[in-house]
Amino acid sequence: MGKKMLSAFLAGLMLFLMIPVTTVFGAAKVGETLVKPEEGWTRYSYKSPQITYSGKGWHEYGGIEFETVAKDAAFKFNFTGTSFRIISINYSTASDNISVIIDGKEAKTLSLKGPSDYTHRLKYEVTGLSDKEHSVQFINNKDNEYIILQGIDLPASAELKPFNPDIPFTEPVLDVTSVSDRVYLNEEFTVQLALNTVQNIYAEDFTIDYDKTRFQLVGFETTDKMMIVHHSDDPLRFITASKGKANGINGDGVLLHLKFKAIGLGKGKVDATKAKIADNGKTELTLATENVGEKTIEVIANANTDFSLKHLGQLAYYYEDDKSNLTTDLKDLLGQAGSIGDVDLNKLVQEILANPNYDFNK
Repeated sequence: MGKKMLSAFLAGLMLFLMIPVTTVFGAAKVGETLVKPEEGWTRYSYKSPQITYSGKGWHEYGGIEFETVAKDAAFKFNFTGTSFRIISINYSTASDNISVIIDGKEAKTLSLKGPSDYTHRLKYEVTGLSDKEHSVQFINNKDNEYIILQGIDLPASAELKPFNPDIPFTEPVLDVTSVSDRVYLNEEFTVQLALNTVQNIYAEDFTIDYDKTRFQLVGFETTDKMMIVHHSDDPLRFITASKGKANGINGDGVLLHLKFKAIGLGKGKVDATKAKIADNGKTELTLATENVGEKTIEVIANANTDFSLKHLGQLAYYYEDDKSNLTTDLKDLLGQAGSIGDVDLNKLVQEILANPNYDFNK
């Protein structure tokens, strides 16, 4: 800055050394002196290699900042997290029209114009972004007026990254998975529903369809971070919510475990048919159809089954009698107590049909 006086610089440097440091997280206000980052924040120097400087005339001044008077000159960076702060100074011939572009969208402009004091100040702050990677650009719209950077403050959990405006876009997905693609007849198994590639999600509303000729729903549960606030059938629908701000879903998170019993041979689907998600009160989103998943599971015969038509004959003979009359293998299959009913005959028939040793043609 050719017009800056050395005495003014020294006075500013003395003031720099004398300013007390605020230690309450988030207490500083835009425009206030902020010589050091507040507690819970990390300051990245203007020399940090992750920062890109574009345009003419960028140079270091006084060992405390980079600056230029060129129109269209810019500093750019990416970061992960929800918030950032720009540390700079007031200066009488600084630009009062610096565009700010976050994730390709224009935000409120930055002004550095003011009585020259050369003191580190919080000049710009953004909070409440989605907790993911963001691209940021500050572009000078004035000729012969300074754009100046001293530092960038980020929350301690955030990370400064090289500028890249082409951040891969990932859409939210409701995924449906199970440990195995094949289960035995009468086996119980679990299907998991998980929300993937999301940020700051606290509520979910989704419906599920499944093949009722092959699967019987016997139970469901969520995780200790979630609660089921609504459940209804036909269609099967759940509304879930996180238990507090610390338990929102960032990245991937399990919503629900569905417990099924395999009751019919062949392939069937468990299909999430529709889903809507919401953050902490600002937005809600209906997931695209292609991002709502399904799982195909095949029910196969148990290799150990050895039931045949004679067992069905025994069961029919004792129809509506107590199961204590049955042979041990039938009691193991159908239960030890209670009267024999239609459901028992249907279950046994499925076992007979699953028996590879039972040949109708012999």
